[in-house]
Formats: sequence, structure tokens, C-alpha cells
Amino acid sequence: MQKNIRCFVFPASLALALLAAGCAVEPAAEKAPSEDSAAADPLEYPKWETVAPEENAGYNQRANLVQRGHLVYLKYCVGCHGEYGDGKGPAAARLITQPRDFTSGIYKFRSTDSGSLPLEADLHRTISRGLARVSMPAFPLMPESEKIAVIEYIKTFYPRWEEQKDDRLIVPVPAAPSDLDDEDRILRGRVVYLLQQCSACHGTDGRGTGATQTEYVDAWGDPQRAFDFTRGSLKGGNTPQDVYRTFHTGLRSIMPSFGGDTLAAVTADVFDTSTARLEAGEVETLRSVLDHFPADGNVLYSQMSAGERLELAERNSWDLVAYILSLRTETTTAAAVLGPTVLHADPPSASPSSG
Repeated sequence: MQKNIRCFVFPASLALALLAAGCAVEPAAEKAPSEDSAAADPLEYPKWETVAPEENAGYNQRANLVQRGHLVYLKYCVGCHGEYGDGKGPAAARLITQPRDFTSGIYKFRSTDSGSLPLEADLHRTISRGLARVSMPAFPLMPESEKIAVIEYIKTFYPRWEEQKDDRLIVPVPAAPSDLDDEDRILRGRVVYLLQQCSACHGTDGRGTGATQTEYVDAWGDPQRAFDFTRGSLKGGNTPQDVYRTFHTGLRSIMPSFGGDTLAAVTADVFDTSTARLEAGEVETLRSVLDHFPADGNVLYSQMSAGERLELAERNSWDLVAYILSLRTETTTAAAVLGPTVLHADPPSASPSSG
């Protein structure tokens, strides 16, 4: 038995000595990659599994992000949006506004046109700022690395994201003009608001008074109501650029988009019918800015060039932004809840101290 062991160990010792001296056995030829593996796009692998990093660095990088994003999702998101991203988390049954269903690829708050997927920056903005009036909180203190990772994971819930992402059309948002508080601009915005029939949903006063369309069903089958511009934070954001972007991208399945030269279609010939429910004094005030608009559709589409219509639409867009923001200058969120009388009433006088 002992002799056999020695015979077995000796060849191993000899092999080690040969290797140390540089006498190694010639390695076997590497196996040539198959045609299927050579043609595979490293970002299109059907399964998340580790592969050779030097050959598929892009795939490995995204796979790592998705894996990290899954952990972030389980920590912050799964309670409302559900394990499968369908908006059916355990907390969803207790929420009035249902959580977003990521599997449909439909998003309301975007900087892309109404038929496109959102940008990753749009998802980042929603995560960072949250959505007012619903149960989507803001995560401003979440590390950037976690935001980027969870965005990559959320994208995997919609199976056609990679296929459709290159079809996204970005809606440009220019810098806001500096005169949004100008009285004439606000009056023109009021005219645009009325003649574009915004009052049909939001009411003549922006809070629903006289609205003829007050309830909707969104793309997920949930009931919705038109927004009250006079109170609370706007879901898409409160800055002038946020309001402009919402007009031009729309809120998919709820509010139409007013892109291109759509907002140029405000003509003086329909002013009387559009303002019939207003008080006479306001009608005369608005009539003072009516000469800033084309007389009728013939002037707009036959006498104005396409470039002129786009310029007019741009002006009308910012006029409308100015008017919407003007509705919010006196009624803050606190005033809407507590009432302006409570907020601005003089404090009660202190009662004389006893003794």
C-alpha cells in the first residue's frame, strides 16, 4: 500500500518540476465561437446571467443595474406597484388613485409626445419629486445610483421598451419668457383658455364651475376628474416649463396634447359664443386684447404661413401658462384647505395675565 502511494505522488512532483522549468504541455486550441453567439447583440440577451465581460460589457453593465434596481424596487416600490409591476401591490386596494401599471408602457408624465414612451429623465423626475395629490411620494434623498438602477428595472416590466425606445419623440420646452406676470399676457391667456374650450373640463374659473365634462375613465379603467388649477400642487410640476410641457405633451388617456400649431387656432370670430356665460364687465376687458388674434380661420390658414402659425402657437402657449399661474398666486395650498380668512385674520389679542 505504501509503495503504491509513492508511485502515485512521484509523477505529480515531476510534473510540477517540469512546469516550474517552463516545460508546460501545449494548451488545447480555443473553441471558435458559434455563429449564433457571434451574432447576438450583448444588450438583447433573453436571460440575465453573467457572461464574459470583455465580450459583452454593455450587457453585463445593464444586468448589474437591473439586479441592483430589483433590490431598490423591493425596498421602496413593491408595496404599491406590485411584484410584477402591474400596480397591484398589497397597498393598492386602499388607494383612491391606483398605482401606475408599468407593464402597459403608458405613462402620463413625459417630455415626449403622447404616443411615445417617457424618457429615463422623466422617470427620474417623478421619483425625485413625487406626484402631488396621490400616494406617490418624493424620494429626493435616494442616492442617484439607486434611482438609475430602479429606473432600469422598471423598464423591464414593459417587454417592448427596447424595441420602442428609439421611436420616442421629444417635445422641446424653451426657456420661459420673463413677462409671465404681464397683465396683457394674462388676459390673452384667458382668451386662449376660453376659446380652446379648456373651460369645458376645468370650468370658466379653472376650478370646475360650469364644466360640462367632469368625469373620465383613464387607460387603466380608473375614474378621474379634471384638475382644479386654483389649489394644490400641479402633478406635472409647478414651474412655467412644467405647465408648458403638460400642454404640449398632454396627459395620456386623460388630457389631449396641444402640440405643433394647435394653440394657434384661437380666432376672434368665435369670441362672443365662447364668452357668453361671462359677466359683461369681464367680456369687455377681454375684448381689449382681441386684436392680438387672427380675425377668423381664413386669415389663420390662408394668409399666415406655417412659420407664423407656429410663432403664434408659441406665444399663445406662454399666454396660457401665464393665465394658469395667475390662478394660483392668491390661493395657496394652505389657503385652499384652511381658508384665506383663517390664514390672514389678525391674531387674537392676548388675554391679560391673572394676578
